[in-house]
Amino acid sequence: MAGARLQFVPLICLLTYLASMPIYCLVRLADQPAWIGPSTALTAASLFAFSLTYAIVQHGLRRAVAMLMASFAIALTLEYLGSSYGFLFGEYDYTARLGPKLLGKVPAIIPIAWFMMLYPSWMTAGHLLASSSREGALRSSAARVGIAALAMTAWDLSLDPRMVADGNWVWRTAGPYFGIPLSNYAGWFVTAAAIYVIWQAIAGSQETTRALSDGEALAALGGVLGFRHWPVWAYIVTWLGETVANAIFWGGPLVALAVFLGMGVFGGPALLNLWRSTQRRPTTRLSERWPEVSLTPLRRQRD
Repeated sequence: MAGARLQFVPLICLLTYLASMPIYCLVRLADQPAWIGPSTALTAASLFAFSLTYAIVQHGLRRAVAMLMASFAIALTLEYLGSSYGFLFGEYDYTARLGPKLLGKVPAIIPIAWFMMLYPSWMTAGHLLASSSREGALRSSAARVGIAALAMTAWDLSLDPRMVADGNWVWRTAGPYFGIPLSNYAGWFVTAAAIYVIWQAIAGSQETTRALSDGEALAALGGVLGFRHWPVWAYIVTWLGETVANAIFWGGPLVALAVFLGMGVFGGPALLNLWRSTQRRPTTRLSERWPEVSLTPLRRQRD
């Protein structure tokens, strides 16, 4: 029961994240610059808290912290090289809007924020590859790293234009994607893939050892809304939320189209899989559903 109760912690974080998205949109729509920072922080903090607490329940504290530290170290290193020398991402500078900086270059929130979307992307890739056979375990592991890295990179189709518009960082050399160089997306893919390779080694085949079945807790939210699907829903909601927000609230229909197509490559099939699972109604015999029912006493009475 203690493990089941822990499921409520990531649930609260996920619900907070869902509530923060329209708040952030309304702040931008109302043109309230003073509130953009706090609303951004709420969105980032709630999604980060969800990813971390879910990972703790799913993998155990030690593995979850190891995954967080790996993503922090790799993201900080490559972000520092990028902002200092233009390595991988291109030439850019962080402004002072995101708070204190590590190593004099990278805001402390940046390597922390990487984790918040790395985890939903990772779990979504696992969901899409759930039917892989054990014989193809090595191939499936490589595929998961690649798919998850692409899913993570697709999110930046919306994130980077918005963060640049908010003045959080500046590109020294403009690029073709709304002023952003394409090298940025190569950098995102390489960074995410490097992190996922380490995650694969940390989690490995023991990934679900701490996972709880849908029937153990929150039984009313079973099926497609059950515990094991929450990170996938976080990715799907982010995909649709970023699309709608860009199309309606932020005045960026082309960015909306780009993120709808980009993240939709992964969010769309994941959503379709979840919808299809609701259409499956496994038939069970009466004795399987109610094994305690026995016909023996009835037969004895009849005899």
